[in-house]
Amino acid sequence: MPIFGLTDLAVQSLKPGLYMDRKTPGFGLRVGKRRKTWIVLKEPNRTKIRLGHYPDLKLAEARRRAFVALGTPVGQKEISIDFEQAKLVFVEENYKGKRERTKSETLRLLNRLAFKCTLADLNDPTIERELGKLADVPSEQLHAFRALRTMLRWCTKPPHRYIRHSPLEGYPAPGKDKKRNRILSDAELKMVWHACEGFFGDMIRLIILWGCRNGEMGRLQRAWREGRVLTISGEFTKNGRAHTIPILPMARAILDRQERLGDNWRDKNTDYYFPGHIKGSHFNDGSWGKLKKELDKRSGVSGWQVRDLRRTFRSMLSRLGVSRELAELMLNHVTGGGKTELDEIYDRYHYLPEKRAALQKLEAHLKKMVG
Repeated sequence: MPIFGLTDLAVQSLKPGLYMDRKTPGFGLRVGKRRKTWIVLKEPNRTKIRLGHYPDLKLAEARRRAFVALGTPVGQKEISIDFEQAKLVFVEENYKGKRERTKSETLRLLNRLAFKCTLADLNDPTIERELGKLADVPSEQLHAFRALRTMLRWCTKPPHRYIRHSPLEGYPAPGKDKKRNRILSDAELKMVWHACEGFFGDMIRLIILWGCRNGEMGRLQRAWREGRVLTISGEFTKNGRAHTIPILPMARAILDRQERLGDNWRDKNTDYYFPGHIKGSHFNDGSWGKLKKELDKRSGVSGWQVRDLRRTFRSMLSRLGVSRELAELMLNHVTGGGKTELDEIYDRYHYLPEKRAALQKLEAHLKKMVG
């Protein structure tokens, strides 16, 4: 009877037989000629309980049902669920029906906290140690803390009730949200622009040109480009609203270059302008830090974050005489520029000519500035 860590990828290719999960004692998958059945062997008599069939029942949900079927008593450390297992079930259950970006960002934050223990073994020293590792990135530390707090509160609720109380009850947040006001001067922007190299440099330059968010740029798809316009799907924007951007010469040169590279050598026929390391994936949200530090060294400009470019973009539009309403629309703010919710419902005009005129001003300014 093979025993190993069941994964979604492994389950798809298993040959007929019974496979028990190493991480969750008593939980396994019986693979027959026609179907795959999730099971639990419950002690003391190893009574077999059928949980459902794959792929109708996914691995994460099957694990959750296994924990319930095994009747894991709350508060008993020796049989409490591992943090790693609870994390996966939490993301699938708590964010069911939510956008994939929400799930992936929550999982990324929780992955920054390497708790190699059960939920019942989480204590103040353990939590302080893991959060302390993120002290040099306070914003990331605060967001990881909030993701963990949400997860542990979820773990106290039925029908799972993996723990009786959250160990983060009364635990102070490691910091507070800070409203940043940093923008890059023209001299700094010029230094950063000239220091941009490779695909990451092209990502930074497009953010300077368009004012997009990091996650939107990392997920930029070639299918979104139609002629002289690129539309970021609402599935990938923060507010869920599609964002249409006119493509002007400086941005077009970057997109064309990335399309040629994608076809020729990085990941042939990739869907993304900026692919990740795994074939078919987009640039990872957690990969900005290292490349940003290298850019800082080359440019000689420090003390700024990539998201400050969005604020810089907005400020440049104001300097160039672009109206507040239009500038807010170009940031894809839902009710920016004095618009109300009723405007959002009834004003379906796309403002493409106005956006194009504003970006023409911005590209002319940047072209003059960077030489």
